[in-house]
Amino acid sequence: VLPSVSKKLRTTAAKEDTNLSEFQTELVHLAAVLNGDQVLSSFPDETSRRMSVKDGDEYVSGAVSRFMEASKEAKKLGADESAIVDMRSSLTTRKKLP
Repeated sequence: VLPSVSKKLRTTAAKEDTNLSEFQTELVHLAAVLNGDQVLSSFPDETSRRMSVKDGDEYVSGAVSRFMEASKEAKKLGADESAIVDMRSSLTTRKKLP
């Protein structure tokens, strides 16, 4: 259980329509590995350059969610707890990236 946040980290409203920062781009690249999208020739470099902060947040959240679900399913199907879940890119089941 995570502790509750007692102090706001941001003093202004989120700028969701701006381009990703270098750190946010790295998070998108990590999420691409979770999704298996790193094998695509145009992803993550070109696609992440066109992403807004909002798009990046949705992509990363979705990647983590899909990875967690796949991990739970693998465990349910008898995979060892220490097994590494290898995600494959699925271009037909996700909404189009920017």
